[in-house]
Parts: sequence; structure tokens; C-alpha cells
Amino acid sequence: MAIATESINMLNQTKQYYKVIQITDCHLFKTNPFLFSVNCNENFISVINKIKNNDLKDADAIFLTGDLSQDESKESYELIVKQLANINLPIYWIPGNHDDIDVMESVFDTSPFFKGSHFKTLQWNFIFLNTKKIGTDKGYISENELTFLQSRLDQIDNNKPTAIIMHHHPVPVGTPLIDEYVLVNNSLFMMEIKGKVDLVICGHVHGDYSIKCENITIETAPATCLQWTKGTNKLNIENKIGYKIYYFKEKSYVAKSVLWSDKKNKLFPEKNELSL
Repeated sequence: MAIATESINMLNQTKQYYKVIQITDCHLFKTNPFLFSVNCNENFISVINKIKNNDLKDADAIFLTGDLSQDESKESYELIVKQLANINLPIYWIPGNHDDIDVMESVFDTSPFFKGSHFKTLQWNFIFLNTKKIGTDKGYISENELTFLQSRLDQIDNNKPTAIIMHHHPVPVGTPLIDEYVLVNNSLFMMEIKGKVDLVICGHVHGDYSIKCENITIETAPATCLQWTKGTNKLNIENKIGYKIYYFKEKSYVAKSVLWSDKKNKLFPEKNELSL
């Protein structure tokens, strides 16, 4: 994953927060975009339209937190660029286990809005990590990524809170179906960030969770395609779609999920469906 030059977003001094919209787990396709008879591409467009109509006015950035594609096709990423082309906000992204990083970069590099993944604001430091490991759906932080994290933590402004953005969740959320795919080397990761990081923002879990661990809060967001039923150990899903909003203030933040029922699609498990 390419590391871009750090950008510094200077806010209007009268604005007391930095607003981020998190979009995650879209699972888009080139053709036949159905999982559990849910049209993932249509749901993604519905979510983007709701964001445009309700939450863009005072937003400062968008975070795309992985599993943006299901089939790793160029066209699935082009759909994202098309839908976000006119929002005039910086867009920061990371891959999920279903994404092809090279294809993502080749498509996202065509848009001036898609930025590198490490920056700071007047209020917070932000560090983005790649937890994808080829050949498995489980999360993993490689030695190179860990070295990068250590380097960034050494360079951050310690007078500001720090957030890490990554795809896989580093601690269980209490839903066995998805906790099987927790970050494999999570103990090493949590030891590395203890006392240095205040917040970890994740995708992957298809649901809204907020969990405290070692004085670090882990926030996850609803998927744009469908949600896993909380607490389930089977493929039980909720026909809801959504996104999450964060207001980063000095020394604190507020998170709010936007989640609603998708009444267009009927749920029906099919063969060769979604792997986690």
C-alpha cells in the first residue's frame, strides 16, 4: 500500500470539530451484484445519496474502511469514484480482505479527491493501517506495517489524541460469526498502541459497535450492503444499510451511526455467498 506525503488539514478556526463520514463493507461487483439476494451496488448508491442529502454540508473527510469490492474488479472501484466524484472532500481509504490493493490504487489514483492515508488535523492525529493478508480473510499486521506504525507513533504530536483506522477489528465484538476473523496478531498490536492511541476505527464487522479495551475505544460502522445479526454464530443477517459519522473535537470525539431498513430486497441465502 503506497504511503503518501502527509497532508495537514487546517480547519476554519471558528469550527470546533472535524467531521468524518465512514463508509465500509460495500462488497461491490462488476455484474450480478447480489449477496443473500441483496443488491450490494444499489444499496451502496442509496447510502451515498443519503449522505449527500443529509451529511455533506459540514463534513471534512470521508474514510473508506475496506471490503469496498467483492469481486476485486476495476469496475467495482470505478463505481465508487463515480458516486463520490462531486463531493469535493478528501477521501482516505484502506483495503479489506476482499480488496485488490493494486486495482484500488490504479482506479483511485485517477481522482484528485482520493488521498494518501496518513494525516493530522488541528484536533487529532490519524494513522491508517493495512490489515489484509493474501490468502486469508483473517486480519494480520505485517512486520513492515508494524514498523510503519511504530515510526508514525514516534512522530505524532503527543498533545493531540490519536486514532488508528484499519479494516479488521483488533478485539472481539461479541458476535462469534465475525470474531473468528479478528486480527490474528491482536495481542502484539494492542501492546504496541497501549498508552499511545485513544481510538481504533474499523470496518469488517458489518455492524455498529463501540467497545472499550485497555483505555482504547474500538468503533465499528454499519456496512452499506447488509449487517450481521449481533451475537450470531451462524449466517444470520439484518436487511439494514448505513454508515457512521464522527465529530472529532479537541481531546474527545462523538460517534453516530446512521442505519435504516432496506425494504427493496428480500433476504434469501444462496450458494457461493459472502465469505467474511
